[in-house]
Amino acid sequence: MIEPLKIKTQIKSFDNKKLKQLSDAIHREGVAVLYNQDLNEKDYIDTMKKFGECETPMLFMNPKEYPEIFLVTGKRDNEGKKIGMFGDTELGWHSNGNSRHLIDKILIALYCVKEDINTTLSVCNTQQPFEDMSEDEKEYWRSITIRLKFKNNTIYDLEEGDPELEFMSKNKGSIRKLVGEHPHTGKEYFYFPYHFIQKAWENKKQIDHEEMIKKLMPKIFKSQYQYHHIFKEGDLLLMDQFTSLHRRTPVMDNNRLLWRIASDFNNVYK
Repeated sequence: MIEPLKIKTQIKSFDNKKLKQLSDAIHREGVAVLYNQDLNEKDYIDTMKKFGECETPMLFMNPKEYPEIFLVTGKRDNEGKKIGMFGDTELGWHSNGNSRHLIDKILIALYCVKEDINTTLSVCNTQQPFEDMSEDEKEYWRSITIRLKFKNNTIYDLEEGDPELEFMSKNKGSIRKLVGEHPHTGKEYFYFPYHFIQKAWENKKQIDHEEMIKKLMPKIFKSQYQYHHIFKEGDLLLMDQFTSLHRRTPVMDNNRLLWRIASDFNNVYK
């Protein structure tokens, strides 16, 4: 298993030097864990803004008074409408912005407000599998280009009229290299949210993307590249969206609540 940095110090007290050390660890392992954090909404937002700019899409899951926060919960309002994203079902492997043309918010923070001890989040490092390959394998995978777009009933199942389905379907998708170079470390990693891959090319020749996925999955999703976490209240997970993928088991308690923030690292590496 990968060994994420595990911290008990309050992150809101970190200076720029400690944030840089933490960021380096997040890039390296794909994830870092901070325990027993004492964060209200303002503390959380102010802390994440030390890393960089935060997303504020003003969607249904973003509280108007705290637009940087995404509610991740299966809880609904009195009319039965969703108040948060990702509901209570199983989530397949993904990272932030997989169907977007531009991905710059590569730091995802998940802060546990209300726990569910029966739900597990798994993180898979996608940098280490590439580093462990032979030079011939690396050269082959560097030649692959992929077409990405959201498709319902893959990463999760959404019913017609679901507000998540509406905004996810609006993303036009993107074409990018399967092997990317990290903007802050220069290291190569697999960009492999396979649920979103709809086409693939070796150099300029189209190949069977489903066969490519089947071939690559056992190389990436090995236990030695993964970390599994059951959230307790006060836990804060920070994940690099280029050097990792994550997934979730079904939620048994719909009162479970995570605060999610997406940011870049531009203030740390300016």
